[in-house]
Amino acid sequence: MHSAEDFLYFCHSFKKFTTMKYLHLLTLSLCLLLYGPANAATDKDPKAKQPTEYEQAMQAYKAKDYTRALMLWHPLAREGDPNAQFMLGNMYMEQEGEARDPANAAHWYKEAAKQNHIESQSILGRMYLKGIGVPRDYSKAAFWLLKAARNKDRQAQYVLAKLYQNGDGVQLNYGKAAYWYLQAAKQKHTLAQYALAMMYLEGNGLKKNFSKGFTLIKKAAEGGNPKAQLYLADLYEKGHGRLKPDLQHAIKWYKLAAKQGSPRAQYTMGMHYKEGKLVKQDYAQALQWLMKAAAQNDSDAQFELGTMYVNGFGVKQDFTKGVDYFRRAAKQGHGKAQMNLGVAYYTGKGVPTDYPTAYAWFYVAAAKGTPKAFETRNALYDKMLPVDQKKAVELASEYSKKYAKY
Repeated sequence: MHSAEDFLYFCHSFKKFTTMKYLHLLTLSLCLLLYGPANAATDKDPKAKQPTEYEQAMQAYKAKDYTRALMLWHPLAREGDPNAQFMLGNMYMEQEGEARDPANAAHWYKEAAKQNHIESQSILGRMYLKGIGVPRDYSKAAFWLLKAARNKDRQAQYVLAKLYQNGDGVQLNYGKAAYWYLQAAKQKHTLAQYALAMMYLEGNGLKKNFSKGFTLIKKAAEGGNPKAQLYLADLYEKGHGRLKPDLQHAIKWYKLAAKQGSPRAQYTMGMHYKEGKLVKQDYAQALQWLMKAAAQNDSDAQFELGTMYVNGFGVKQDFTKGVDYFRRAAKQGHGKAQMNLGVAYYTGKGVPTDYPTAYAWFYVAAAKGTPKAFETRNALYDKMLPVDQKKAVELASEYSKKYAKY
């Protein structure tokens, strides 16, 4: 039976968590918990082993009876049970709206972490890293991540390695970064495998070693890491040292990465189908993959779709759609798209003719070093009336601030 003190503490702690629609459930649960029979099932089978309060709470949690789970775990957490403290932390983080309470979650994670609860140490370290529920503090993040990493938590090992690689909260140390990446990589952490592979392949903090890098990148790719799959595909397509080009393997890994949602892999697949590289030319397939990449704001894919619609490659010619794709890419700083958008406003194809707007797009394209943009911009300026020239310069200044920074 729980004390009156427990009851009052529970009510005070959960005033944010409990909403009006749960009040009737809360009342019923409290009555059962505080005044109901402790072991009703024993009437049926006195010899049956009864679940502990922690186990009852877990059953309620799995059944999505969160009010009961909280009431059962809360007294245990106050008494110092690290597993109950960890679960309370999870529940406070999982809630939506006003019931979500990262600060309270951090409190319980910290209580569990002090008792060497590994997952709590790992999560608490990442909360300090991002400033969730606690003030952002790289030093404290490193402190808790190191504890979890030494306890073989692979996510903590990976994040700690990134801190050492970037010198965040710890002194920059590529050796320690590689060490912790390796520990996580041994536990099949694909992001760690990929990160360590890149250190070897690109000589980023480590002496270049293609053999070690290739082995790691392949493991990460086989483990389902789309970045590793994309990099591996590129290695197979171009070859490297003793690794001869292997187009069959290249397309295999491009497809796997694309299917996992990598916009760069989707763009690459689209271009291969558009140009007939590695695969037979197929505009329908090209359109499919480029649209997937464009939907994820890949500016190269948006530009290529613009050219397909403007020129009628594999689709019905549609200047309006083409210009729309050019605009989406141009706003992300794509120089060629900016140039083509300027041409559209100059010629009036897909949009109404507008010389000042055309000039502004030529201006930002020229700033990106896009071929012919500088000459075209100047020629158009000389062609405009003084009133349009003034408007064009003002618009060019505005567009430069918005779109040239990319």
